[in-house]
Formats: sequence, structure tokens, C-alpha cells
Amino acid sequence: MVDQARSYEPGSERTDTWYDGVISPAAAESFTGEVQLAAERQGDLIGFASGIWGDSSGHWSGGGSFGDIGNLMLRRNGELIGESPYTFGVFEVPAEDSEYELQLYTAKIGGQLKTWKRSSEVITVWKFRSHLEENVYSRGLPIMFPRIDLPEDGVKTLAAEAGQQLVLDVTGHAGYTPGAITTAEVAYSYDGVTWVDAETRDDDGRWIAVVDHDGASGQQVSLRVELTDSNGNTVTQTVSRAYDVR
Repeated sequence: MVDQARSYEPGSERTDTWYDGVISPAAAESFTGEVQLAAERQGDLIGFASGIWGDSSGHWSGGGSFGDIGNLMLRRNGELIGESPYTFGVFEVPAEDSEYELQLYTAKIGGQLKTWKRSSEVITVWKFRSHLEENVYSRGLPIMFPRIDLPEDGVKTLAAEAGQQLVLDVTGHAGYTPGAITTAEVAYSYDGVTWVDAETRDDDGRWIAVVDHDGASGQQVSLRVELTDSNGNTVTQTVSRAYDVR
């Protein structure tokens, strides 16, 4: 992962954290810290390109090597209209107002999994509406990226206890600033098949999910979140092995 370029006065001190929270896609940033455009519509074209990994402290990565794979799919009114064998792509779309579903798949494979033990696969799905705007050259699409903070230790594990809180948030990109989260649904699984719904609540604008890992020592935890902002845009994300229970 990378951070923006910085300079320091001799003798100054700085504290930073890396790889914190659930690792999942995030918008890229410039070396001066400016968030970049991740999704836009130009005329009859919809395009997408973002960082494929990101943490909760604003660091991001476009991928490390041949072990980073993924793909991209676009559906219009439920029908698949475009695919890319990469984590980026441009798709031709009709002029009329339509409901779109953009799905990004990212994963680590091969030898990298010997050291990359978390977020081995991530599926992110965005739902939004779009139509041709004759006098608009580029319209940023309402894409937002989930950010989930964990009560974790240095190897991204949680205690085998009940009542632990995950903090839910979203970030945007240069073409869209998300509204406040209005609804949040979270589920977790130890086998990727059976899912347990977590309690979620709005704590004065700070969304919390409460998980129960009592008696689950040694389990690998996958997370599924669905977040909607005040503008009515939705993101659903499933993260395989988001963290482990120690």
C-alpha cells in the first residue's frame, strides 16, 4: 500500500497505522493526498477504475503483483451488458434513465496467500441510476466504499467474546461524496454458507454492528455488509476471511 508524499521537520514525531480495519477496495489517491475519480459517465460510456485494496487510515493499493486478480461486470435493469477480465473497464450504455448494478471482484491467489491471510476475496456491488446528460461531459457516479473498523490486534484477530463492536462508514471518490448512512445490515459467517445477522444501530450518526464470537476461538470470519446513504445509493460487500477469532 502507499501513502501520500510527506516531509518532516527534524526531531518531529508522527504516529500512523497501516492495514487497519477490513481490507477492501478504496478510491485511489494522488501523492499529494487528493482522492481520485473512480467511476464516471461520459456520454454513452460508463467507466470504473479504483484502488483494489484499502485500509481505514487512507492507504491504498492498485495491486502488488500477479497474485492480484479480479473482474468487473455491469448490469442494466438486471441484464448483464458488459464484462471486463480486469478490475477496471469501460462499457457502452443507452441514453435512457436506467438502474445499474456494478460488481467488482478482487482476490489474492497463489504464493501471496502465504502472507496475505485476510480479505482473500472481496465482492462489491453498487446500485445506482444513470442517464445521458447532453450538456455534461463527465458525471461522477454515486460509488461509495465501505470502511469497517475492528477492535483488532496486530494480526487482525478479535477476541472470542460477545458484544464486540464494528464501526461502519463509507468513503467516496472525486466524483461523489456519500451522504450520511441511513441503513446498515451486517452478517457474519464462519463457513461462508451459514450467516448470522449482527445487531446494527445508529449511535448519534456513528453506525455500529455488534458481533458475538463467544466460543468461536480459531474460526475465520467472513463479513457481508449492505449500506445505504441519504441519497438512496447502496453498496453491498462480501469479504472472505475479513478477520480471525483468536
